[in-house]
This record gives sequence, structure tokens and C-alpha cells, in this order.
Amino acid sequence: MLIGILSDTHGLLRQEVIDGFKGVDHIIHTGDIDNKSVIDRLKEIAPVTVVRGNADKEWAENLPETAIEEFLGNKIYVIHNKGKINDDLAGISIIIYGHSHKYSLADKDGLIWFNPGCCGKRKPDQEVSFAILEISGPGEFEFRKRVIDSTNQDSKLPKDIDKIISKAMDLTDRGKNHKEIAKKLKISEELAERICRMYLTHPGVDVAGILQRIS
Repeated sequence: MLIGILSDTHGLLRQEVIDGFKGVDHIIHTGDIDNKSVIDRLKEIAPVTVVRGNADKEWAENLPETAIEEFLGNKIYVIHNKGKINDDLAGISIIIYGHSHKYSLADKDGLIWFNPGCCGKRKPDQEVSFAILEISGPGEFEFRKRVIDSTNQDSKLPKDIDKIISKAMDLTDRGKNHKEIAKKLKISEELAERICRMYLTHPGVDVAGILQRIS
């Protein structure tokens, strides 16, 4: 049995993911989807288990924060941010999560913790990845990492864009306009204007939310 696993698409479902999931029996998305169309497209490939991420707002209010699935005797717990786990994990074989945008596979006292990484919009120079989980029986499974070469696909932004966004948000709160922010942070007025506009028109948005909107 094959399970396609992805996280943190932030509104972008890459063709490499669609192609990579051909033939899977089920798909798990661990949140920060940003757009219902992503889930709709995945459902055309296979049944989908999805949980809500911190960047998923009003449109996703009916999505669960956690989910439990069982495949061939392996019980899988799904959540976006592993730091938010409050449930009893007795009987769970695998925890699949996202949020950090970093691929990770760890065995902690027999409990497998897995993060497929980010495969949507992401920071410059950040790895883009998803995974296939092959299950053959109880306790018999293997994760296969898939890395996407996105060198020439994504918009070019400064390497420290997350810090720039954070500082721009702070300066905006202090009443600075985008031209003043551009001069202060030594960035183009166009980039400063895009950051400020996203921040002011999306109340409650965080750095990751602004990044995925300006990418």
C-alpha cells in the first residue's frame, strides 16, 4: 500500500507532487494548505486525509486539527504542529506532522515521527520535498523521500527574507511607510510595498503567511 505525504503547500501544488502521487492509495496533507483547490486536486488522485495548519484561516474552519488513520495494522496520527499534541498516543505507530518546513524522520522508543518537509511556496534555498510511505503489514513500512529541484521555479527573494518581513511588520506598526521601510532595510520599494500591503490587508497574518503570499 502506498501513501502520499505532503505538507505546507501554502497554495502551491507543484506538478512534481501530482506526478509523484500517481498510483498511491491514499494521501495525507499535514496542513498549511492555504487554498481549498489544493485539496480538491489531490482528491482527484486518491482519498485524502487533511488537518488544518496555523496558516489555514476561515475557509478551513471545518477541517480537524488532528486525524487518526489505520493502514494494514499501522495506526497513524496526523497533526500540523507536533508541539500542539495533547492526545494519548497509546497504540500509535507513526506521527506525521509539518509546520517546520524541514524533512525529518526519527524513531523515539519505537514511535516513528515523520515530517515530509515543505513542498509548496518556501524560503529561498530551502529544500522542497514530499514523501511516499510504503506499507506492507503491521510494523512493516518504509518512507521514501522525494526532493524537487526548484532552483529556477520560485521567485528570487533575499536569503534572509523571513527576518526582513518580521522587521518590516514591526516598522509598519510604528507608522513607517513602505518607502521608509525600504530605505531602512535596504530592500527595493516594490518588495517593501508588497510586504506592507499583505500585512495591512490580512489581519493576524504571520511571517510565513506573508512570505507565501509574496513568493
